[in-house]
Amino acid sequence: MPPVPNPNSKYDYHNDDTEAGGGQVIQLCKELDILICLLCPVAIKPRVDQVENHYRHRHKTARRQLQEVIAFAASFSPSSGSQPLALRDPTDKDIELPADGGPPIPGLEIYAGFSCKSCRHLTRDRSNRDRHQILSKHHEEGDDKDEDDEDKDDEGKRDARSCEKELGRAAAEQRRKVEAPGGGKDKLALHRAGLSPIPKTSELKLWKQEARDANARLRALVESFRRELARGLERLDRVPDETLKWLGSIDATKPVTKPFGHKQEAATMERYSADWERYLCYCARVWPLGREGAQEEHGIRFTDEQWGHLVDVIRQLDIVADYNKRREEDQRQRRRQLQQQQNQKSNSNREGEAVSDTDFDSDIDSDIDSDVNSDVNNDVAALDQAVCRFCISSIKQKLGRKQYRNPLLHFTAVLGIKEDGNWVPAHSHTRFLAGFLWCGRVLMLEHFFEDDPYDSEDSACETSFAAIERFHKGHHEWLTSGSYSPFGTIIRWMTYGRGYRNHEEGQARLWWDSDGKTVNYLGDSITVAGFQSTAQAVLQEAEDWLDRLIGGRWKKGELQQTVRLRDIADSLVYEGPGQSFTTNRKNAWLQPGAEKLADIIGKRLWKMTNAGNGSKRYTCRRGAVIEYLGWLKLFRTKMYPATHIWGGQPGRGPEVATLKHCDIEQLPKNIFVFDGQVVIITDRDKSKGLSGGTGGRKVARFLPERLSRMMVAYIAWLLPFEKVLHRLAGIRGPSDSLDPWVWKSAEKGIWDTAILSKQLALVSGVEIGARLTVSSYRHVAVEMGRKIKGLIIRQIDLEAAEADSDNEVADPITGERRRQPRVEYVWDSQATHGSRIARGHYGVNLQFPNQLQPEMMSNYQEISRLWHQFLARTDGDFGERKRPAEIISTAVVNKAIKRQ
Repeated sequence: MPPVPNPNSKYDYHNDDTEAGGGQVIQLCKELDILICLLCPVAIKPRVDQVENHYRHRHKTARRQLQEVIAFAASFSPSSGSQPLALRDPTDKDIELPADGGPPIPGLEIYAGFSCKSCRHLTRDRSNRDRHQILSKHHEEGDDKDEDDEDKDDEGKRDARSCEKELGRAAAEQRRKVEAPGGGKDKLALHRAGLSPIPKTSELKLWKQEARDANARLRALVESFRRELARGLERLDRVPDETLKWLGSIDATKPVTKPFGHKQEAATMERYSADWERYLCYCARVWPLGREGAQEEHGIRFTDEQWGHLVDVIRQLDIVADYNKRREEDQRQRRRQLQQQQNQKSNSNREGEAVSDTDFDSDIDSDIDSDVNSDVNNDVAALDQAVCRFCISSIKQKLGRKQYRNPLLHFTAVLGIKEDGNWVPAHSHTRFLAGFLWCGRVLMLEHFFEDDPYDSEDSACETSFAAIERFHKGHHEWLTSGSYSPFGTIIRWMTYGRGYRNHEEGQARLWWDSDGKTVNYLGDSITVAGFQSTAQAVLQEAEDWLDRLIGGRWKKGELQQTVRLRDIADSLVYEGPGQSFTTNRKNAWLQPGAEKLADIIGKRLWKMTNAGNGSKRYTCRRGAVIEYLGWLKLFRTKMYPATHIWGGQPGRGPEVATLKHCDIEQLPKNIFVFDGQVVIITDRDKSKGLSGGTGGRKVARFLPERLSRMMVAYIAWLLPFEKVLHRLAGIRGPSDSLDPWVWKSAEKGIWDTAILSKQLALVSGVEIGARLTVSSYRHVAVEMGRKIKGLIIRQIDLEAAEADSDNEVADPITGERRRQPRVEYVWDSQATHGSRIARGHYGVNLQFPNQLQPEMMSNYQEISRLWHQFLARTDGDFGERKRPAEIISTAVVNKAIKRQ
C-alpha cells in the first residue's frame, strides 16, 4: 500500500492552487512553481534525479509508486514534459517569496517561531533570533522603534530621545570598529575573514553554489598546509638532537635542554595547525580585493615577495580546486549511472534494492582513483610548494617599530577578535602565539633542510653539515628573541603575556550565602548537602554496575570481602614494563586474571557445542557478550568521575584521564596499593610528565576503602576478562598498546577530559541542578575544602618539600626567572650538604618514589581522609569546627607559651 500524507496535517492537498501526483506523496504548488513532498512535508529540488534521490533514500519509496513520482516530476520538464513549466529551486536565495503575513502554502507545515522587529528575520529558535539581533545590532533599533511610539506629543522629550539615539548609534559604531592607520576597520568583518572553512559534511548546508565552491577551495588550501606540516614533522626524526635543542631555543647563544618535538596530545598540534590554516584562509579571502584594496579595507600589508608567493598560491589553488570539483561531479554522475543500472536489475530481483550507497561510493572511488594521473599529482605538489614558500616569506621579514606591517603579526591581532566583536582576554590570546611559534619552527626546519638527505644512504657529511650550518645561521637571524623578525616579536609578546597572566588574579566566580551552607557558582546555587549527595550518587551507580558485572555477588559481600587490601603487596617504585600488584607473586591469592569471572558468569556468555570430531568446544553467545561489554563501558563511565571526585582535592583533567595501572617503558604506573588503600600518584607540574625519578613534583590521592576495593576488582579481574571477551567474540576492542591505561575504549582510545566533563555534568545536573564540568567542579571543590576543619595540615612540611626544586620564580611582570632565598635546615648544613641535596640523594626511602617520602605520604593520606569524611556526610555540614571563643583562648595560650 502506498504511503499517505501525515493525517495530523491541517492542509487540504487538493485545492485550486495545488496539483497532486505520485499516489498523493508529491504535489505542485502553482503559486510558487515548486514541488512539495507531502511525506516530510518540505519543498524539494525540481530536477528529476533530485526528486528520485529524495524519495528513494529518505522515504524508501520503490517500484510503482517511485515510478509515478518520477513521471509526475518529469511531466513539467520543458523538453519532454506533457505540461512544460519552469519549476523553481527552493534552495535559491533569490527566489521571490510570498508576501510576509500572507496565507499559508498548502502542503507545508506551519511552525511557531520568532522574528526580528527590524528586518523580519524568521527562525524557530529564540537563541538564533537573539544572536541575529546582537550581531546585526537590530536589538538597539528595535528598542528605538518602541521608544518612538511613546511620548510623541512632547517635542522636548523627542529631541532628547533623538539625540540619545544618535549617541548610542555612534557608540555602537565605535565599538564595532577598531582603530587603525587609514581609518577604522570593521572588527566583525575581520573576524569572519579569518574563520576556518566548514567541514565537507556541512558544506551542503550552504545555500549558494558559489559559497560551496569557495569553501571547497579553502578546504583544499587547508589540506595543503597539513601536508606541508606533516612533511616537516617527519624531518624531526632525521636531524640531530642537538639541532632540535637549538630549534626550541629563543636564545641565540645557547640551546634548551629538551629537544623540540611533537606535543604530547594530538589535539594540541591540531589546534596549533588551525591557527596557521586560518591565516592562509584569511589571506586567500582578501586576495580578490587586490594588494591596495586589502590594505585599505582590512589594514593588511604584503611585501612584493609575499604578494608574489600569494599569487602563486591562488593560481595553483584554482587548478587543484577545479580538478576536485570535476572529480566530484564525475563521482555523482557515476553514482547515478550505477543506481540506474541497479534499478533495472531490481525489476526482477527485489533484494537488489537494498544495495547501499557505500558500495557505490567504493566502486566510484576506486574507478576515479585509478584515473588520477601524474599531472594532478604535480599540481598538488606545486600547490604545497607555493604554500610553504608563502609561509616562509611571512616569517622571513625584518621589522622595525611598525610590526603590524607583517601579515602574520597583523593576523595575530585579528585572532584577538571574538565572534561578538569583543576582544579575547589577554590570558587566552597567548595560545594563538604558541601555535604560530610551534608550526613556524617545524616549517623553518624543513626549509633549512629541504634538499638535505640526512640519515639516508645517499647522505654525505659535507652536505649534512652544510645544512646544519645553514640552519644555525637562519635560526640566529629569524627564530630568536631580538632578531627583529616576526618570531622575535611573538616571543616578546608571549613573555609579556605570561608575566601579565601571572600578575593577573583569578576571576571571582563564587560566593557563599549567609547560612554558610550554599555556595553560588556563576549564578547556580550549590548546597553542601547536594554536593555530598552528588559524590555519593556517582559512587553508588558505579557499585551497582560492578555488582551486575560480577553476577550480583559484589553487594552480597562474597567477592568484596575477598579483596583484602592490607594483604596486597605492592611497590611504589618503578619495576619494569607490565609490572603492577596483579603480577606480584605474593598476590596470587587474589587470583588476578580472567579465570575468576569466567568461572562466575562464563555460562551466560558462551555455550558448549560439538566440534564435529566427537569433542566439545566453547562458542560465544555474541549477543550476550555485546550486552556485557556495554555494561562494562557504563561501569567505566561511572568509575571515571567517582575516582576524580573521591580522590581528594581535584587536579586537572589529564591527571585522571591518563592513569596507568602498570609500568610501561621508562614510565611508572600511577595506581598503587599502599597501607590498605589504593593511592593515585601523579605529577603536579603541568609542563612535565611522570617520568620516574627524573620527573616533576608528585602528589598522592588516596581512595576510600569502598572505592579502593572496586578499583582493585576492576584492574585485577574486569580488565583481563574484557580483553578475553574481545578476542573470543571477534569484537574490536581497545588496541593492545593501550593495555596499561585505565580509561579507554575502542572508539575513543584513551579517554580525555571532555568525557570526564560530560559525566560530571550529567550526575551534577541531576543531583544539584547545576552542570559542573572538570573546570567548574574544581572551583567548587577547592572552595568546599577550605571550609573543612584540619584539611590544611602540617603546612611547614608541605612548604619544605616545595621550597627547593629549582630556587627560581617568575617575575610577576615580565615572566623572567628570578632567584629566591632557599630554605636550609641546620642538620643538613652539619652534614655538609644542602636541604635540597639531602632530600634528593641522602636517606631516600626505597619504598617511595621521588619527592614522596613518608612524611609527605602521611600528609596526603590525612588530607584524603578528611575529604572522604566530608563527602560521606548527609547533613550538609563540614564537621566539627571551633567556636570563636575557643579560637581566641587558643591564640592567647599560644602567645603565652611563646613569651615563656
